[in-house]
Amino acid sequence: MTQLLKKIKGNTYYLKGPVNIGVYVYEGNSCVVVDTGIDDDAGRKLLKAVDAMGLEISAIINTHSHADHFGGNGIIVKRTGAEVMTTKIEAAIIANPYLEPFYLFSAHPLKTLQNKFLMGKESRVDRYIETGEYELGSVKINIIDLKGHSPGQIGVATPDGVLFTADAYFSSKIIKKYRLPYFTNINDTIQTLKMLKEMEYEYYLPCHGKCAEDIHDEIKMNLDAIYETIDFIHKKLVKPMSREEIVASICKEYGIKLSINQYYLTHSCVSAFLSYMTDEGMLKALTENYQLKWVVAKG
Repeated sequence: MTQLLKKIKGNTYYLKGPVNIGVYVYEGNSCVVVDTGIDDDAGRKLLKAVDAMGLEISAIINTHSHADHFGGNGIIVKRTGAEVMTTKIEAAIIANPYLEPFYLFSAHPLKTLQNKFLMGKESRVDRYIETGEYELGSVKINIIDLKGHSPGQIGVATPDGVLFTADAYFSSKIIKKYRLPYFTNINDTIQTLKMLKEMEYEYYLPCHGKCAEDIHDEIKMNLDAIYETIDFIHKKLVKPMSREEIVASICKEYGIKLSINQYYLTHSCVSAFLSYMTDEGMLKALTENYQLKWVVAKG
């Protein structure tokens, strides 16, 4: 049987897929997995991969609460009894997936938004995990604060010098294709990207991209994409515009094809830019003709 898990180094592996799933083996045949994919099928594939190596999943660490990162939790927990861990704020959504389409829509969401891409299968969370060292038997892994894409997002660093970076940055392929990577807090994202640039792990594995030894070019592309959008918004808002008008302008400029899902994800990301730019004094919000609009703040 072909081994499905790919070795990165030492006891650190991953299962390649639409969402790369991290696996760290310790104390013989126990392993902790980092994320579980979008649904039961992804969970089954992970179970097949670890079974093929004679491994048993003892714990799941969810890096954040987007549906494609915890959708396989349920079937894995059912079959293995694995402990589920994540940060406190992400746990709220993993245990109550309705909250994701709810906050995107700002109310009870449209039925079309209640899909597996925006509302994963509910999972219990057994333990809140914080940044710092976490003991796995006789070894320790490090939980790294990588917030920005999601408010409580974390990365996982193994003793082999491998950092699972979750969605802290996106591959150059994704940046070139979409130009507007999804981040919910721009200040946190910028700080996280700058921190990653200074880190010295041997290998970095994003959830959407290839394992790499050097991520400086990828980080630069992510930062450049953020600064490009800031510059675009700043130039557009020489006259007041509503958030919907700004979303439409960005989608037209970047060639973003809108479904209802994509509209609300884009709307959320644009909101993050407006919040950041307003807090930084670049923009100001005002009400005009019964609408909330933004305009360049003049010093």
